[in-house]
Amino acid sequence: MSSQLEGRIVEAMKQLGFNASDARVYIALLKIHPATGYELATKSGVPRSAIYNVLHRLESMGLINSVQKKPAKFIPLSPERLFQLLESRFKQNLEALRGELENFARPAEEAAMWSIRGYPAMLEQAQTLIREAEESVYASLWRREASALEKPLIEARERGVRVSLFSFNALPADLGRICCYGIDEGELEAHWSHKIILIADHRRLLVGGADKTEDNRSVVTEEPTLVEMATNNLILDITLLGQRSREDVSDVVRGLTERMAPVDHLLKGRLKAQGA
Repeated sequence: MSSQLEGRIVEAMKQLGFNASDARVYIALLKIHPATGYELATKSGVPRSAIYNVLHRLESMGLINSVQKKPAKFIPLSPERLFQLLESRFKQNLEALRGELENFARPAEEAAMWSIRGYPAMLEQAQTLIREAEESVYASLWRREASALEKPLIEARERGVRVSLFSFNALPADLGRICCYGIDEGELEAHWSHKIILIADHRRLLVGGADKTEDNRSVVTEEPTLVEMATNNLILDITLLGQRSREDVSDVVRGLTERMAPVDHLLKGRLKAQGA
């Protein structure tokens, strides 16, 4: 196992609540087992003065087992069993936290909008909205962001979610119903910065910048007025595309307007009354 790979595993385990020594000893035990504390200290780089505290902690967490007393030797939980254990504990802790917070917290009606800082965080929010969508996903985005969201978009289509995407760039046809101009991304970047509008189930909105910087700003909201304004923006862009390219986009516009005021119907009624 390369040192680079070990480093990535250590960082991943730290994200799950383990410390670096825990991770290094567990990795060492995967390589050689059963093993004594002395052998693991040598293999992992954890000082001998600290190795037994680490082993005791890992044993108490269920990641390793002691199989011999004199001298004490240890074996690791297999990676597959470790994943099952962590997943089970995470689900239990999450459900417990959900119950406690629901009992404790008042409805946060004033928190109708969440500010998202940074490009990776924006993509993570977009993925969440797409994965939680039950009926529809409509989005205006650039090819780069469409490529980054390819997996959740395809998965959404496979579970029956209606996916419609507008872009000034060319987009892959397998991502959904595509409405695009096909302008080269590099040429467009000379004039505009990357932006994104993503609407899930006509009620959840992600909107803002899509620049690959730590200072990129976007927001997530369920505020009906803002969702409607973003929807109208999409309708306008797609309608203009249809007119310019002589493409029939009525199916997309119809889907976007299905929960909005029936303007066409009201207008027909008004014109009919005027002609009477």
